[in-house]
Amino acid sequence: MILVYGGNGFIGQHVARYLVDAGETVVVTTNSRPSTPILLSEAIAARRAYVESMDLTDSFAVMSVVSKYRPRITIDASGHRPKAFSPGRDVTLRTTALVNVLEAARLCQVERVVLLSSMDAYWGLDRGHLPYHEDMNVPLLEQGDHFIVQSWVKKSLEVIGNLYRRQLNMDIRFVRASGVYGPLYRTFLNVPSRLVRAAVRGIQDFAQDKGGVPFGGDGYDQVYVKDLARGIGLVALSPDLQHPVYNIGSGRVPSYAEFARAVERAKPGYRIELRTTDRGAGHGTGMNGIWMDISRARTELGYEPSYSVDQAIADYVAWMSEHPE
Repeated sequence: MILVYGGNGFIGQHVARYLVDAGETVVVTTNSRPSTPILLSEAIAARRAYVESMDLTDSFAVMSVVSKYRPRITIDASGHRPKAFSPGRDVTLRTTALVNVLEAARLCQVERVVLLSSMDAYWGLDRGHLPYHEDMNVPLLEQGDHFIVQSWVKKSLEVIGNLYRRQLNMDIRFVRASGVYGPLYRTFLNVPSRLVRAAVRGIQDFAQDKGGVPFGGDGYDQVYVKDLARGIGLVALSPDLQHPVYNIGSGRVPSYAEFARAVERAKPGYRIELRTTDRGAGHGTGMNGIWMDISRARTELGYEPSYSVDQAIADYVAWMSEHPE
């Protein structure tokens, strides 16, 4: 049995589906979305997946579910929209939830805990350090910010998780995920998701509060959600892991022009006009041009993105055409 916190969310549903397809039985928790997880409907009917409503900040509720199912692995894919709350509220919600997850795992002797971190853990490193790899020293204090970055969350998560790992000898692993896009991504903060939704609707979607019309040569490390889910699943299920931290992403910088052309091929007749000033993916502002080294995951886990940008976008367009969001 594997418990996926946030398993009715974007990444969590895909992780749970990967695990079911791999032969596992899963429990997924949900808080804000009481509906049946669409990717798990068949597994739920077959009693291969179970759904529990839970507030992760309620320690009794978390402990009750873990005690009920006694999972051997727990995966924390919970979260909420970046900067959705004031700093004080955000810190309280996220740290309380994380401590509850870790304490329940400790008390119920869960064999492995997988915590979903992200490329935001590297925020503050300059581009001279690219590609980012797991053993880099990352700064705790940064000067810049970005509407999609949650660096304090990921750095704090890893510090707190590593405290439990080091002091209590718990098997805790961290997945640093790149940017991610695909079915069930409901915030539409990143460019690929907005391009796909706009194409399906037959409109343009370049809101100024999300960066406006992007430059075609810009981009950063982004991976299709099904590939990310597989990477997380490999970290959860691999018996002999050599390291506590694994980068999971595309291992490169797909440009916005690459995404745009893929959308046009998936939706014939639709055209996307991006800004064409030649800045290139190395232009050093915000998220632009950053990417992670995934050689550790390749070597130890056999991880490799299986979806090209064209394949991912075609799959995403087909999904959104059938399931408007």
